[in-house]
Amino acid sequence: MNVFNRLKSNSTAGLKSRTPSPTEEYGPVLHEPKLTPPAHFTPVAPAPLDSEQEEKVARLREYMQSIMLPESHEYYPSEKGFLTDNTIKRYMRARKWEFEHAKTMLENTVRWRRDYRPDELDPNYIKPEVETGKMYYNGFDKCGRPVWIMRPRLQNSKDAERQIKHIVYCLERGIRLMPDLVENLAIIVDFKDSSAAHNPSVSTCKKFLDILGNHYPERLGVAFVVKSPWFFLTTFKIISPFMDPVTKNKIKFVIDGKDNKETKSLSNEMVHLEDYIDLDQLECDFGGHFNYQFELEPYWKLLLEKTGDPYKIIEYK
Repeated sequence: MNVFNRLKSNSTAGLKSRTPSPTEEYGPVLHEPKLTPPAHFTPVAPAPLDSEQEEKVARLREYMQSIMLPESHEYYPSEKGFLTDNTIKRYMRARKWEFEHAKTMLENTVRWRRDYRPDELDPNYIKPEVETGKMYYNGFDKCGRPVWIMRPRLQNSKDAERQIKHIVYCLERGIRLMPDLVENLAIIVDFKDSSAAHNPSVSTCKKFLDILGNHYPERLGVAFVVKSPWFFLTTFKIISPFMDPVTKNKIKFVIDGKDNKETKSLSNEMVHLEDYIDLDQLECDFGGHFNYQFELEPYWKLLLEKTGDPYKIIEYK
């Protein structure tokens, strides 16, 4: 009898000590991402403008209207939708309210958009870049920002031009996922199991930073780096001199319980993801409660439903 009780006790102890899998604790694996914002979030409101700043916005709006495409042009609706007051304010903030600098920057973007047509990139051309789930949207942070997840280990392409267009495509689709009063994104870069072979080239990183900084100013809200390896830290140190200090300070390194002296030497903030993203919006892989696994077709179908198939003209928030 005593032997039986000891066996029963040992069996129960074993069960209690076993960590339940995400499927057991948070339900079955789901393949449809969260692309609809939660009911409650707290957007980050830009500082109110003073009279001098309002006057500069009005002047820049007037100038941009003077160089817009004619209404008969096929791209006019897209250009008109892009040149909102919110866009003008972002460019002014990005250039510290220096009127001529902001004017040059915005004019360069408008001319780039006419040539590149970033909002009209063909989904069928982009789709091969998406197959592995190396870059996709899932969930929203506590400020209502769409969460853009990147996994370099799933890199599947050597086509540098299409890689850049894929990034631009994701930026445009992310803008279309933003709820009202939200104008930037949250990014999670997950380096788990990545090797140096997966690391984007320095030239590709610089091109991405150029497009993000010059044509999508103020669109990055925060970026989280998960399990940063030595090769990323090396690249980060190389490209950081090219980064705007404000952008650099938006990059946070996620605490994973390891004492990483190299990461600490970068002086960027160390954070916990759950302080920024509610657990029901955060994948189990990152310590959240959303038991999600990427599959191409369910993701692609929902993304196009939400953001336009093949594309959707919007007024830019």
